[in-house]
Amino acid sequence: MRIAWFRADAPDARNLLDDTAPLIDELRSAHDIDVIVEANAHDFVWRQTLRPWDICVYELDHTRPHAFIWAYLINYPGVVMLRSMAVAHLRVPLFASRCIVTTTTAAADLLRARYDNIHVRVVPLGVAAANDGTHRSGGAAKLLVVDDRDRGRDVVRRALERARDAGATFELLAADAPVHACDVLISPEWPPFRHVATTVLAGMAAGKAVVTMEMDATADWPAMDPQTWRPRGIGADQLPIVVTVDPLDEEHSLLLAVRRLSSDAALREQLGHAAHAWWKQHATPAHAAKVWNHILEEAVGLNPPPRPNDWPQQFSRDGTELAREILTEIGVPPTDILARS
Repeated sequence: MRIAWFRADAPDARNLLDDTAPLIDELRSAHDIDVIVEANAHDFVWRQTLRPWDICVYELDHTRPHAFIWAYLINYPGVVMLRSMAVAHLRVPLFASRCIVTTTTAAADLLRARYDNIHVRVVPLGVAAANDGTHRSGGAAKLLVVDDRDRGRDVVRRALERARDAGATFELLAADAPVHACDVLISPEWPPFRHVATTVLAGMAAGKAVVTMEMDATADWPAMDPQTWRPRGIGADQLPIVVTVDPLDEEHSLLLAVRRLSSDAALREQLGHAAHAWWKQHATPAHAAKVWNHILEEAVGLNPPPRPNDWPQQFSRDGTELAREILTEIGVPPTDILARS
């Protein structure tokens, strides 16, 4: 299958947080994939006219680097990978696409409940291994915090200060430090945005102890409650792979997690080994590619859902309006010249 894959930037296999770079590499074993970024997007239309791709995939987020993608997904329906649920609130990509892809069952259920005539599929995130999952020994525990929330940064800062006041000893790494450099990865952002979920999985792939938020996206994971240090929820009969924080008790639970994990190397190692094993069974690029292959084959035969009556007029324009008007004036049927392949 020939696939046009739209992204905000070129895939970077060296960037552990670029989860679709290894995915595209995996899919290329079965498909011919051309990556379309803003710099080469102007060539897409004439190339599509001469030799159409079988399907287009659009990685879409609500950011400036992704803005160029909108014009193409509206006119060339394909598979939209939602990088943030904020995009879904705009509704347009949902009705302009053959299929919507999310990375959590909770997000998919929400979309299906709101729009019963769109095609939604769930695909697991797959990240590459950061290293062989080995652990450092000796010295203060190294903590890496990833949290883009304005309020969240204050909560984490207070929790770390309280942990130090309670006697915890640790080294806080710079926010841009590589995942493999830490002993404990703390990523409590909630709700989960895609790059944060990727960060959490990168930490698990690297065999690190991970602290994140208890939420829909992590509800299926075997997790440990820092208030009791016992397994929580439906995965209580499995080895915990993460420590999850109750959002109603975020600061206090983070304090407890930091205080225990900064001093308990054995627990860090136990969590890291279990996390690495879980990643190997569930969240590698090969796992993601297997699901994507089914979705791509299915999407080729799907049509976008009927557009609602209040569909924004600007999204019905394809740039040929003036040409059609001129052709009509001179008596030439526009469909003879402007018909799409």
